[in-house]
Amino acid sequence: MRNEGLRLRTLAARISTDRPEGIVELLELLRECTGQAVHLALRSGNALMYIRKIESDQPFRTASRVGTRIPMHATAVGKAVLAHLPPEEAEEILRAAGMPALTPRTLTDRARLATELNRVRAHGYAVDDEESEPSVRCLGAPVFDRDGVPVGAVSLTGVTFLTTREELERFSPTLLEAARGVERLLRLG
Repeated sequence: MRNEGLRLRTLAARISTDRPEGIVELLELLRECTGQAVHLALRSGNALMYIRKIESDQPFRTASRVGTRIPMHATAVGKAVLAHLPPEEAEEILRAAGMPALTPRTLTDRARLATELNRVRAHGYAVDDEESEPSVRCLGAPVFDRDGVPVGAVSLTGVTFLTTREELERFSPTLLEAARGVERLLRLG
């Protein structure tokens, strides 16, 4: 756990500086291309932590904040990471963190979550459809380190009354490309 905390701080420091080797610029471009809020989250123990948020230009804001720890089972970024971890590690996280209901739509059943994680692996991205926060919909793609371990994820976030799930999922190729770009930039640092 201590090494993981050091790794998180090292990655976060690279991204939090004024000129973070292009990652912030890439996230801003993703926002410009999609019109949605963009988040970058890194793994922090059995959860994820938002380390960067680029607001959309829409008049509505989500409650997410940089520094917030978020559960894996109820978020697009979390499911994107869980789906690509070894099954025993994912199970250990779920056992330790639990699967509390954050909204009426949160997946709290292990079998249903397993089905969802299979879908994530097949499509390459995860969806949070009001599972973490009412009226908020997210699309998340994993970010892998040099060894192919998921260390975090990039997401697009919109409000449900402005963006349908289908509209958000149309951005999946752009989101996946951005996640691969973040990986390349992290590897250069």
